[in-house]
Amino acid sequence: MKIQTTLSILILLTALPSMARPATEAPALVPPSELSNQEAFEQMARFTLALEQVRNFYIEAGEEVSYEVLIDGAIEGMMGKLDRYSGFMEGREARGLREQTQGRFGGIGVVISFENGHLTIVSPVEDTPGWEAGLMTDDRILEIDGRPTQGISIQDVVERLRGEPGTTVNLKIRRPSERSTFDVPLTRAVIQPRTVQRHRMLEDEIGYIRITQFAQPTARMLREELNRLLRQNPKGLVLDLRGNPGGLMESAVEVAGLFLPNETLVVYTKSRDADERKEYFSSGRRHELDLPLVVLVNQGSASGAEIVAAALKDHQRAKLVGQTTFGKGSVQSIMPLRDGSAIRLTTAIYYSPSDHMIHEQGVDPDIHVSLSLRNWSRMQRGMNDDWNWRDDPQLSEAVALLRPDSRADEEADGAEDAGVPAVEKEDAE
Repeated sequence: MKIQTTLSILILLTALPSMARPATEAPALVPPSELSNQEAFEQMARFTLALEQVRNFYIEAGEEVSYEVLIDGAIEGMMGKLDRYSGFMEGREARGLREQTQGRFGGIGVVISFENGHLTIVSPVEDTPGWEAGLMTDDRILEIDGRPTQGISIQDVVERLRGEPGTTVNLKIRRPSERSTFDVPLTRAVIQPRTVQRHRMLEDEIGYIRITQFAQPTARMLREELNRLLRQNPKGLVLDLRGNPGGLMESAVEVAGLFLPNETLVVYTKSRDADERKEYFSSGRRHELDLPLVVLVNQGSASGAEIVAAALKDHQRAKLVGQTTFGKGSVQSIMPLRDGSAIRLTTAIYYSPSDHMIHEQGVDPDIHVSLSLRNWSRMQRGMNDDWNWRDDPQLSEAVALLRPDSRADEEADGAEDAGVPAVEKEDAE
């Protein structure tokens, strides 16, 4: 079975840097209809010869290299020739992915990706060891337990970062925004994040809910939280997708469907066949909470978060406030192999309802409000203490848009952006 995901790669599921592969020239005498089969035969023969040569003559400590090790390495190398989101997953890693998409996985709770050859944190997952240790978006992992990450493979990441809950792993982190390097000791744990935070009521009867990622139970959890919010008679809602690395595309479509009419286009994908377009529509029962809506986004909003934000923006269901999103708009299909391992292969690029390609471009907010990732992360960590939402300029702008007087001005002017100034400023440290 093939499971389609829009995963921004989680801690044990990382991508290799993209590498170009030149096209193979076709022999002049081979008819086009036979070219593919003949080329495949020739290349497989070349591969088989290399495989047998290694098996028969390579020696290290007097032991033969198993076919399994060689084939795993070959598949991993093949996937490394593709884009940074494709990769080979051994059995344990493939099982970890299934646990992750079901809302339970092991690790330290950090979403990572290779950016320009650097192992980079896209976002820490809230209430996990990585989050509690203060790791931030754009942090670079230079070393894992004293071993450099330069040229690291998927297998290396799995072996170095995974372990029994309660054991420790030490990371050396480079934080470009502060030009500093420091060590971070982390204790491994079973990660069971709550993907939808409990709602809060702000001023003027405006509600606030944050989604931290998209897993199988996320839409159900959001519906339950909206039901609780509805009992307090809110007049508006802020949906916070900042720092949300994405997850299951199906979950993102379900979440967007809670705010859109049934059979509304949420996202569509294009695969290698340019004429093949697969559309995803909202379905099921729309939520009764039909309120003015503002969605918060930032550089850590990726994948599924971008699907939701773009759909609600394109259908004019919500205003977006914050900063341009990460720009991870490709679909990875998980294709199991016979031994329990799997390949994670980029099979499609997705587009917003208005035909905007999100991949490598991101989603622009309607109103730009700058907030450094450092300050945003600090504010999120303080939400369980004496949280003052007014210190958050992006959230404050969202509340201002939802205030009754602001909405009344907008309706009176008859313009979508009436009375709402564009904000282009850096937050104070």
